[in-house]
Amino acid sequence: MDARQRSSAIPAPARGPLPLALAVAALALPVLPACSGGENATPEGIISLSAGAAQKAAENDPATLPRPDGPRIGAVQMVAPIYEKADRRSAKLGYLRAGGTAPRGEKPAAFDDCQGGYYRVLPAGYMCADGDATIDMQHPILRALTRRPDLSKPMPYPYAFVRAIAPNYYRMPSTKEQLQYEMSLERHLRSYKKLKKKWDEIKVGANDVPLDAAGNAVADPPAEPPELGDGELFGGNGGNGGDEIPWFFKGGRQLPNISSFKVPGYAIITNRIARKAGLALIDTFMGDGGRRFAMTTDARLVPTSKLKPARGSTFHGVDMTKGWELPLAFVHRQDAKRYDISGGEMEKAGELPWHTAVQLTGRSKKVGGARLVEAKDGTWVRDSDVAIAVKPSELPSFAQGTVKWIDISILSQTLILYEGKKPVYATAAATGRDGLGDPKKTFSTVRGTFRIRDKHVTTTMDAHEVDNKFELRDVPWVQYFEAGYAIHAAPWHDDYGKPRSHGCINLSPIDARRVFLWTDPPVPDGWHGVSAGKATGEGTIVHIHP
Repeated sequence: MDARQRSSAIPAPARGPLPLALAVAALALPVLPACSGGENATPEGIISLSAGAAQKAAENDPATLPRPDGPRIGAVQMVAPIYEKADRRSAKLGYLRAGGTAPRGEKPAAFDDCQGGYYRVLPAGYMCADGDATIDMQHPILRALTRRPDLSKPMPYPYAFVRAIAPNYYRMPSTKEQLQYEMSLERHLRSYKKLKKKWDEIKVGANDVPLDAAGNAVADPPAEPPELGDGELFGGNGGNGGDEIPWFFKGGRQLPNISSFKVPGYAIITNRIARKAGLALIDTFMGDGGRRFAMTTDARLVPTSKLKPARGSTFHGVDMTKGWELPLAFVHRQDAKRYDISGGEMEKAGELPWHTAVQLTGRSKKVGGARLVEAKDGTWVRDSDVAIAVKPSELPSFAQGTVKWIDISILSQTLILYEGKKPVYATAAATGRDGLGDPKKTFSTVRGTFRIRDKHVTTTMDAHEVDNKFELRDVPWVQYFEAGYAIHAAPWHDDYGKPRSHGCINLSPIDARRVFLWTDPPVPDGWHGVSAGKATGEGTIVHIHP
């Protein structure tokens, strides 16, 4: 992440509804005067001296109150904002992702600048049923984009990286159109047919690690990856008759263009995707010529022969409530060793597997120019082979009671979750690659004390925000805390415990989800993102130091 850029998205569903008192308070907020169409415009645009009183009456109408089992409103754009008040100028509490829905009142609470009306939604706020959202549950976007992110998994969608420049098709292309828009396609397809097994091979991934309800790993990952067919690998959810082309792409049909790349309705592609870009997938089916296509979260199509399944690292931190104590270490070098120094020399005493957590005693020694730290089993480890999580010599003043706060050390490359003075989770992170440099001039992580500002289950991140030269769509578990700085999953690498980002705090998918579920504010059920505030709750403290 580039510290010189700011996050412009409202965007980050997660842990359940907001406290009832907060929801009721948000729903009771007064409506501001109209911002267009005349001061007292009615829905029809006719000036009325009694419109203000009518609007107040609507606010008190029980039919405007949403019920969990009541009618719904849905997002038909990638981001459909949820406002604090029935006014576009009011604060944004969060948003729904395209295809997502929320319970609403039967009647609009107000109209003002929203022709379709502002509807109250659960657990708080208002949505405008015009443009970004609709109450028409038969809208093609709501009928087509039914796959929601799976919040029970570290990788909330099936993911893939682009192995060769690929078109983002606007509709299902014919064989002739594929040959037209994909360079050297016949040669590519011959290679894919020959090398498909190797190209599509998968490893054990983040979603294979058993987790408890809080997101802690409770067992080792399996030795072998699961047997997954092409449908499961590339986003299939069984909702469209297996590999059959779904209704919304049959016969040349196309869905409304909700991608950020705008094109005329007659276009075949919306854009091209660069090699190594990351994508989240929500469906897959066979197209013309017996070729498989995957659908991305913005309802575009990508040929799967140009994708490589991505399943994320199995690395994770440790639950500090289960016997672990500070200091402890995480091995970040693949050839690390344990040593016996009882004879005054460093003698190898065994292997130290990559990503292993090691309980330390707190003792250290220098032997032959190398600094070693003692493991609880009596062996010694090079401190250069591990990221060491330690308790600060002096805790910050806010570390009181059960206050949640996140401690991030740039020199140690570790992240620790605290409740007051008690550490509850610890792991290795990857912060800005320029260490303690000036964040305004280098790729360094900002230092100081902040609060989580907004959270996104997934969101697209600029290449400058992450540590890549390519686009990464739907980065999981993103939590912005200062300008464009965020804590987020980094499924594109497995280098936790070493500085390497453009300033963000990179975590493994398992760790990023664990932190996301623990921090405040929680993302209400069905929402894709939430912003901290009076109605949603204050953000968790993020304390970053050398």
